[in-house]
Amino acid sequence: MKSVVCTVAALMLATAAFAGTVSDMTPQQAMEKAMNCPVCSAFGADPALGPTLRHDIQSLKAGYVAVFETADEKMVPAFEKAYADCESRCVSIPKMTADQKAKLCDCCNGMAALMGRKDVTFEGGKTAMGWVQVATSSTPDGVKALHDYAAMSEQFSAKIAQAAADMAKEPMKSKM
Repeated sequence: MKSVVCTVAALMLATAAFAGTVSDMTPQQAMEKAMNCPVCSAFGADPALGPTLRHDIQSLKAGYVAVFETADEKMVPAFEKAYADCESRCVSIPKMTADQKAKLCDCCNGMAALMGRKDVTFEGGKTAMGWVQVATSSTPDGVKALHDYAAMSEQFSAKIAQAAADMAKEPMKSKM
């Protein structure tokens, strides 16, 4: 179960069903939120890993499928290390203080809400370059919650990708 939370937390990535703030964030704000998240920040430990991360999420009839991976085969060991760290952090979410929980990104908060639902089921597994997750529900409310989460997560991930692209375009500035 902790793998489920980590998978989505690492997605770097709510509609009205969740926090409702992603559409109001700039790409830089989304990046900062993910990098300061007590769970997602595990993926920032190796600076070479971040630019290789890829997150794809697609709504399905009864839920969604998400793939989170590195695009660089050489970075698979770093991805696996960050993922393991993320999993260990996920275990601590229920024990976090209110201040720590306030730092969770929208994806982590949204996943926590989904995991609290009895009508949502998660399945997942390792891929050659990362992780895949399928979330489904047999109730209309559960499917809507999953679709809302997928839309929010996709939007959050796109903003993070934009922030990364923007940072790559900026020339290094000397502090001399």
